[in-house]
Amino acid sequence: MSTGTIQLNATGGFRVPHSRMARAGAILEVLVAFALVHVGFRAFKHFSELGHLEGASHLNFSPGMAMIFFTISTMLLFRRDFASYGLKSAENGQALKTGLLWGLILVAGAGLLRLLGVQHLPGIKPPTMTEGIIYAAASLGAVVLFCWLLMRQRAILGRVPTLVAILVFLTVMCGPVVVAVYYHRPVAHTLLTVLWLAFGAGCGEEIFYRGYIQSRVNESFGRPFRFLGVQFGLGLLVSSLLFGFLHALNSVDYFEGRFTFAWGFCIANIFTGLFYGCLRESTGSVWAGAVTHATLDVLVIVPGLISGL
Repeated sequence: MSTGTIQLNATGGFRVPHSRMARAGAILEVLVAFALVHVGFRAFKHFSELGHLEGASHLNFSPGMAMIFFTISTMLLFRRDFASYGLKSAENGQALKTGLLWGLILVAGAGLLRLLGVQHLPGIKPPTMTEGIIYAAASLGAVVLFCWLLMRQRAILGRVPTLVAILVFLTVMCGPVVVAVYYHRPVAHTLLTVLWLAFGAGCGEEIFYRGYIQSRVNESFGRPFRFLGVQFGLGLLVSSLLFGFLHALNSVDYFEGRFTFAWGFCIANIFTGLFYGCLRESTGSVWAGAVTHATLDVLVIVPGLISGL
């Protein structure tokens, strides 16, 4: 589109797109941000005593905390609007219900894949390329289903009391701890794992990838595309690609010269990122995606607790 064409912005309003230089600047900014955040939390884990303790404890708070710190600092430093970046929501109850619904749907899908012999043990063993492709296909199916049901689900969820959703979400978050008690697993460590998965991964990654990166790119490129009920732009693709690449780097340690990329994990999370990105575009905030992300990540550790892995 020409620079005089009106497009939808990140929050659904209208504006004139930026120049080519501004667009290139937005892409460069998010790439530099991705590199800074990744090197930052990896350096913390590699060089600091607290980072060593975190690694030895098999916990992972630092990436999410680095993402949240970077995003909030950038927003304040450049005086950017938190609402435009999806970091405020006037419909928190609806975001909770939407996120919880799709989190449980994704968990059910992951359970079905497990029954079919497709193993995925986050934090224990990354998926193979074949498993990653299968998970990617399942996530793409979830994207299509979500977009197709967008208007219908809003009407249905509107009838669910917010208090019920809160209680269900709290039950989900407590589920692994209850399982740990029942199977005599380390309860304190399980609780800490739930906390970093919910706040570090769930909130941290959504705030950074769907809040900062996706919104920053949309700010310059607009949202000229539409698929069923979801309006989106280049930000959805960029955030999803970088989200996937983040997980490819899980098996890389550039401080020790190890460059073995987890490409199966990358492929799976590109398409999972597309799903989270569609949640952000359709709701106007990151919080539905954060709930979905937390629900999925927390519940998928339950089989490992049961089996003792």
